[in-house]
Amino acid sequence: MTDYPRTKIASGGPYEDVVGYSRVVVAGPLAFVAGTTAGSDGSPIPESCEEQTRQTVEIMRKKLVVAGFGLDEVVRVRMFVVDIKRDWPVVSKVMNEYFAEIRPVMTMVQVAGLIDDAMLIEIEMDAVRQSSK
Repeated sequence: MTDYPRTKIASGGPYEDVVGYSRVVVAGPLAFVAGTTAGSDGSPIPESCEEQTRQTVEIMRKKLVVAGFGLDEVVRVRMFVVDIKRDWPVVSKVMNEYFAEIRPVMTMVQVAGLIDDAMLIEIEMDAVRQSSK
């Protein structure tokens, strides 16, 4: 088995130090992005799920770039929403804007709540570095 050094990237979010996790961990050709919500970068949390989804993907995209990856290398997305029946159409619209050509596997599930009542969606991503990069 190959031993890969781990690179840990923080976002400065309010929960990383309290809980003890990294926003992104890179191990060899793999990048794992922790559950991320709007406001994870210290910015205000928008009211709409559509804008929260867009802000969250942008936070994750920027951290992937810092790690040397792009959204085109994302292979798996997990979405946790507090009201799936209400919000799946707008979440799907935003995700399609980013991933229509990439087409990673995706899962969307409803959860009872997130750490802040203003948060409507949390997203995780996994990426695999393309060999040509």
